[in-house]
Amino acid sequence: MISGRQALAQIEQTIAKIRQQEAQLERNWQTATEDVARLRIERTEAFRELARLKLNAITKNEVVGQLDAAERQALNLIASRREALNALTARRQEAETRVRQAEAERHAAAEALEAALGEVESLRKGVEAQIRVSADWTEARARLEEVTGQAQQAEKKAVQAETDQNEKRRPYEADPLFMYLWKRKFGSAAYRVNSFSRFMDRLVARVVGYDKARANYVLLNEIPARLREHARRIMNEMRDARERLTALERRALVAAGIEAAEAKVAEAQGALDDADGRLAEAREALTAMDRTYDSSVLDGDAPYREAVEVLAAADAREDLNQLYQEALRTPTPQDEDIVQRIQATDKRITDALRHAVDAHRQLQEVAQRRATIEHEWEEFRRQGYDNPSGSFGNEVVLGNVLGGLLTGAVGGAILGEVLRGGFHQGPSPWDSGFGGGIPFPQPGGFGTGGSFGGGGGGFRTGGSF
Repeated sequence: MISGRQALAQIEQTIAKIRQQEAQLERNWQTATEDVARLRIERTEAFRELARLKLNAITKNEVVGQLDAAERQALNLIASRREALNALTARRQEAETRVRQAEAERHAAAEALEAALGEVESLRKGVEAQIRVSADWTEARARLEEVTGQAQQAEKKAVQAETDQNEKRRPYEADPLFMYLWKRKFGSAAYRVNSFSRFMDRLVARVVGYDKARANYVLLNEIPARLREHARRIMNEMRDARERLTALERRALVAAGIEAAEAKVAEAQGALDDADGRLAEAREALTAMDRTYDSSVLDGDAPYREAVEVLAAADAREDLNQLYQEALRTPTPQDEDIVQRIQATDKRITDALRHAVDAHRQLQEVAQRRATIEHEWEEFRRQGYDNPSGSFGNEVVLGNVLGGLLTGAVGGAILGEVLRGGFHQGPSPWDSGFGGGIPFPQPGGFGTGGSFGGGGGGFRTGGSF
């Protein structure tokens, strides 16, 4: 079993390695692409030699001049592209370095927080073991349990009375004559009508047996209210008992020096928050650089293509093709040497193109795997799997999957399944309510406070049973 932070570090190491693969593949692709352009220039130079040998002076000067111009243009395009790509790669590597530094700083901050929490937890356990045998704590705890039981029973009775009220009041409210008298407040001090109405209302009251029904209806409404008020009073007593117990525990913790340990936790938590902020900024900058890189390298490479196209257009001139065909038909030793060089260069150009296409395809595949792993890294952080109490019991499977992602043998989607299936949230220092618990928000958003009594208001113990 490994901790969540260790699992996160493995994922980050895999991302760094796959970025190294990406950089190597980029170099391979750049070399192959430049080889295509370089071989095209060699081919152009061979045609230039052939033109000098075969064409007359006027045509030769024109053809050679055009080939020279094409070569200069191609070389300028290649140089500008190399310079821009090198600058972009350097900025991207700087952004990657800042991310790795920020990740290392965050891991150090998380480790410091875990150590500080360990001190608090150790001190708390020691104090808790000692105070549990004291008479004051035993008495306060017994009182809390007693009043908690009373509160549970009071809440249960109040809920039952409210349920019964809703059922038993229906016959009364379904009787229009009873409800007529009830709404007129008949039989109460608030009843105010003239003598004739009073006479008629009395007749109606005798018919429906209003006096007895009214007494029952009043009682039916009053009982739930009284029980609810009683439940609230008992719950207040329970809160008071819990606060007294918590105060007793807190005094014992303070006497043992808990405040200094908590101050370390607060400082460590603040340092972790700062490290998280720096990491977020570094990753945001790297993401922006990745988008620029992808649009420049993965989605196209106009300058290299333009250089090759310029050279291809130059040596595809009709007079050069005629010159080449003539050299094939009537070879001289000099012609034959140049033609053989052109033919050999054509084959090398084809091979270089194949290598460039293959390197670019591999570069795109690796970039996609890297993006998938980084997405899972973000989900890992969002879920808080690296919280101090998180762990993974499938570390062997996780290591194999990460290794498979590096080689391309495993698809990226399986990483998320392995992480979700292997995560375990263990007991946290925040789980204990002894002395009021740890007074700081816990990282990762894992709230595990205990409660009983079901939904609604429920009953929170605030202590450790």
